Amino acid sequence: MNNTQRIRQPLPVRRQVAFAQKPDRSSVVRVGLATVLLYLILVPQQFNITLGSFYLSPYRIFLLGATIYLMTSALSKNLRFVWPDVFLILSIIWITLASYMTSGLLTTAMVQGGSHLVDIGLAYFLARATIQSPTDLRRFLILAAPGVAFTGVMVFAEAVTHQHIVQSIASAVTGNPGPVRADVRLGFMRGMASFPHPILAGIFLASFVPIYMLSGLRGLPKFLGWVGSMFAAFTMSSAALLGLVVGLAMYGYDWLTERFFNLTWRLFLSFTGLAYVVIELSSNTGFYGLLVRYASLNSVSAYNRVLIWKYGSQNVAENPWFGIGYADWDRPDWMHSDSFDWFWLIVALRFGIPATVFILGAAMLAIGTVAWKSRQMAAADARLLRGVAISLGVFSLGLNSVSLWLTTLAWYFMLVGIAVSLGTYTQRQARPAGRRVMIWKPHPAEGAPPARRPPARA
Repeated sequence: MNNTQRIRQPLPVRRQVAFAQKPDRSSVVRVGLATVLLYLILVPQQFNITLGSFYLSPYRIFLLGATIYLMTSALSKNLRFVWPDVFLILSIIWITLASYMTSGLLTTAMVQGGSHLVDIGLAYFLARATIQSPTDLRRFLILAAPGVAFTGVMVFAEAVTHQHIVQSIASAVTGNPGPVRADVRLGFMRGMASFPHPILAGIFLASFVPIYMLSGLRGLPKFLGWVGSMFAAFTMSSAALLGLVVGLAMYGYDWLTERFFNLTWRLFLSFTGLAYVVIELSSNTGFYGLLVRYASLNSVSAYNRVLIWKYGSQNVAENPWFGIGYADWDRPDWMHSDSFDWFWLIVALRFGIPATVFILGAAMLAIGTVAWKSRQMAAADARLLRGVAISLGVFSLGLNSVSLWLTTLAWYFMLVGIAVSLGTYTQRQARPAGRRVMIWKPHPAEGAPPARRPPARA
C-alpha cells in the first residue's frame, strides 16, 4: 500500500483524568481572575461610568486593580518575556506617541494611550499570567461555558422576538439609554445581547467554536460552550458567519489530518498561500474585494467596505507614521457614513502604520508559536492548542471587516495572550512540587509512550 492510499486508523477514545481532590491553589486563583475578567466583559455598556475624560467600564476597573497581580507575577518571574510581549509594548508606546503628535496635547495622549494600555496591554498580560497551561485553559473554558451559552441564547432570543432584551433590562436598572437601532436581515433582527453592536457579539461568540470543539472537554461544559457559540449566526453578521464557516471547516480539516497521512497543515497553508497569490494577481479587485463581495449578506455593506479600503488606504498613505488620530478621514462627500469596518486599517489610520505592524506581528507570532508548540504535545493537548491557533487565526482574518472597541478588543487580546502563554508552555509549569492537578492523559495508542511498570520483586 503506497502513501497515497494509507489511511490512519480512527483514534481511540481519550482517557480523561478528572480534577484532583486538592488542585493547585495558585492555578485556581489564576483561572479565577481570567474568568472574572471574561464575565465583566459581558456586562452591558449601560453600567459604564465616565470620570472626566476617562471612560470606565467594569472590566477596565478590574484590569486596573489587577496591575498589582501582574507586577507580582513579573517580579516572581512567572512571566518569561518573549517577542509578542515586546511587540505589544511597542504598539502601546507608539499609540501614545502618535496621539500626542496628532493632537499636540499631553492630556489627550495620556487618555488615548491609557485606554489602549488597559484594553490591549493589561488584558493581554492578565491572560499571559493566568492561563499558563492546557489545564488552566480547560478550567477557564468550563467556567466560561455558562456565560457563553447565556450570551448565545440572548442573541437568539433577540433575533426571534425583534427586541433588545439584555440592554433594555440594563437600561431600566441604570437609567442609561439602550440601543435604539434594530436592523433586520432575512427576517431576523440582528441580536447583540450585551455588546454595543451585533457584529461584535457575533465575532466574540464565533471565536469560541474551534476552542470548545477541540478542547477535550465532555458533557455539559462542552455542550454549553459549543451550542452557545454557534448562536453567533443570529447576529446576522457576515463576519460572524464567515468565522463560523471557516472555523468549522478548519476543525473538519484537523479531523482529517489525524486520519490521512497525506493531509497536513503544511500542505493546507501552502495551498492557501498559493490560492491567495493567484487571486490577488488575477482578480481586478484583489483578494479582499472578492472576499467582501461574496461573503457579505448585504451588498451595500460589501460595497462600502471596498470604498473604505480605497479611500482609507489613501489617508494612511498620506499619514503613514502617526496617522490622523480621531479626526474625520477624507472621503467623497457622498460617503455620508463615517463607519470604518476594518480593524487593521483603522489602527494605521489613527496611529500610523507602525502601530498596525506591531499589533499584527504580535498576533501572527502568537498563532505561529501555539501552532508549533502543538507539534510537541500529547494528542489531547495538541488538539486544544490547535483549537486556539484556529480561533485566533479566524478572529484575525475577520478583523478585515470589523472594527474592535472596548469589550471585544479586550477579549481579542486576551486570546492573543492565551496563545502566547500556551505557545511558551513548559511541563513544569503544570505540575508544581507536591501538588496534583487535572491532566488529560493520552492513550498509548495515540503516540504517548506506555507507562513503565515497577520492577518485579525477587
